[in-house]
Amino acid sequence: MQHSVKRSIKKHKRRDAYRESSKMLDGTNPHTPRGCAVKSKPRNYTIFLFLLTSIILASCGVGGGDINFSIPPISNNPLVSNTNFEAVKLFSAEVPVGNYTQFNLTGKGGVVTVTGISGATSVMISAIKRVQSVSIEDAEAHLQELNVNVQDLATEIRVETIQPIDDGGRNYIVDYTITLPIFLEVHVQNIGGIVTLDSINNDVTVINVGGNITLRNILGRALIDLVAGTIEGKVTLPLNGTIDMKTVTGDIHLAIPVNTSSEFSATVNLGSISDTNLVLQNEVRTSTFLSGTLGSGQGTITLETEVLGNISVSGF
Repeated sequence: MQHSVKRSIKKHKRRDAYRESSKMLDGTNPHTPRGCAVKSKPRNYTIFLFLLTSIILASCGVGGGDINFSIPPISNNPLVSNTNFEAVKLFSAEVPVGNYTQFNLTGKGGVVTVTGISGATSVMISAIKRVQSVSIEDAEAHLQELNVNVQDLATEIRVETIQPIDDGGRNYIVDYTITLPIFLEVHVQNIGGIVTLDSINNDVTVINVGGNITLRNILGRALIDLVAGTIEGKVTLPLNGTIDMKTVTGDIHLAIPVNTSSEFSATVNLGSISDTNLVLQNEVRTSTFLSGTLGSGQGTITLETEVLGNISVSGF
């Protein structure tokens, strides 16, 4: 039986959902290195992540302000006892860019690397699909349930991981390597795993539940939202642009040009704030807060670690 849920999520409620997630998750990281003990996840783990991710994406403006989804039924099939065996399959696709202006990737778990290439005329998508289970036979049987969906919409190329909501304790993982023209706007949403964006001359958005986020050589606005992990970024802010980086638990390290023009603020709860090689006018500094004006203040930079984490910002 399915229960339809429709709810308007306000942005300021997002952090409460993040905090509750740390109380509800009761399982180990699906990327536990081999040789370490792997504990099977409780059945409601993936269903919870499905609901949590839907809330996060909607509250951040991905897909609008209202959420329309159905709670999936919980299967009566028994959980697998371990995930010591792995089945692997490769996926690749190429999409000519044409008139597209945006690339959007929605992953459920795995490493995501997106690199801009000067002069490229298509988006190259390479993926490694993996299922970890109690036996190689079971992993291979369920590998067919793990798919990569590629859509070319009016102005957007959209890539999405498709996998069962009820995973039966198995680990479903897709690692993505994407190359694309440097001028495309890039959006990445991921449940867990390292996300790296490199050489993008447009706006970037990354929303991740768990895993480090790295931005290299970004020329554009940056919206970065992370629950647990470190954010590292080298970003050149366009005139009147915005850099907004937030994490619940984890550090933020940002490098920006010394001639950046923006209003700047950084806030921590338990942690420290440091700035290097930048001139802040009208500076206000406490042990947990720093604000001021860089240049003529024509943009906005907002950095925040909500619970635990340090912030450092430097000029290059």
